[in-house]
Amino acid sequence: MNTPFHKTISGFSLAAILLAFLLQSCQTPERVLKSNDLDYKIKTATKWYNKKEYVKCIPVFEELMGLMKGTKSTEDIYYMYCWANYKQQDYLLASYHFANFTKLYPNSEKAEECLFMSAKSHAKLSPKYQLDQTNTYKAIESYQTFVNSFPESSKVDTANREFTVLRKKLEKKMLKNADLYYKTQMYKAAATYFKNILVDYPDIDDPDYVYFMIVKSYDQYAKNSIPGKKASRYHDVATSFDEFKYRFPKSKYLPEAQKLADNSHFNAVKAAFQYAKGVRPDERAKEYESTIAEINNQEPFITGEKQKAKIQKLFQKAYYLSIKSDLIYTEEVSNAQKEKLLNQSIKTYYTFVDKFKGGVYAKRAESAFLKASDKLKKLKENGQEQKN
Repeated sequence: MNTPFHKTISGFSLAAILLAFLLQSCQTPERVLKSNDLDYKIKTATKWYNKKEYVKCIPVFEELMGLMKGTKSTEDIYYMYCWANYKQQDYLLASYHFANFTKLYPNSEKAEECLFMSAKSHAKLSPKYQLDQTNTYKAIESYQTFVNSFPESSKVDTANREFTVLRKKLEKKMLKNADLYYKTQMYKAAATYFKNILVDYPDIDDPDYVYFMIVKSYDQYAKNSIPGKKASRYHDVATSFDEFKYRFPKSKYLPEAQKLADNSHFNAVKAAFQYAKGVRPDERAKEYESTIAEINNQEPFITGEKQKAKIQKLFQKAYYLSIKSDLIYTEEVSNAQKEKLLNQSIKTYYTFVDKFKGGVYAKRAESAFLKASDKLKKLKENGQEQKN
């Protein structure tokens, strides 16, 4: 049977327990921070940390680090503080403090772990590939720093795997950016971007796609260029295709790229010819000569029968128009210049005859030649009369 004394004791114990519970439940960061008892602060903050009440322990740890700066205990407090921020998903703050821990305590057994966690915190901040990748770059740099600092660590393999994942994200972003430049018709930027991808990410997945897109970008860039730039830019199509074919002779993109390259040789000639037709009269003969040089360079690479036939016709026409342009322009220059132009017209005709005797422009070329010869003869006769 319980005596009144026993009841008193039991009542007292229950009251003490309730009081202790109330006191404990009344513990808040604000109340703890007001206390002057350092041990009490450490024990309470540590208890909160162990109970995963990180919101409560963080402000107390912050104050303790200031109060206990330079002591051994600060290392343990700072370590818990770093992890508390990480567990609260405040990865920006965690990444800074984990890295700072390693600087403050380079000889600590926790230094390796903290440097790794600094990189991991940056990685947690790495967003989707479409967004700004500043934190991805920081994470990559941090993982590299970790591997360099602790090459024998058991976490090196994990760091390298994470490093690769982050690099793939940057690779994907660059690829999407390059595709976007192409889709928005910024073809020069697209070609440059695709080429930079190969420099920055030589181990990229589907590298043949990147090489193929360089060919496509240059083709579109040439098509949309001003007349005077088209021919030289079609050269870039052929050059980039040669490299693509050399590296990936069995690529699924090769047939389409081959078509673009084949057409680029023909298009370079057409572009040169069209440009020559549109320049000033005093420049025409020179530009037709450039067209002739372009045909000589491109003709060996033109294999289609229709294109070959068209090229031959353009070849003859370029010679004929060169003869004609020199002849016409003699009406606008001095006698001294006339003689030079007429001689050039006659010289070009002889080359034309050697190459295209009986060609479709033979009669017109001969007519221009006869006019040039007649004019040159009269010019010399007049000059001789003036001397006499």
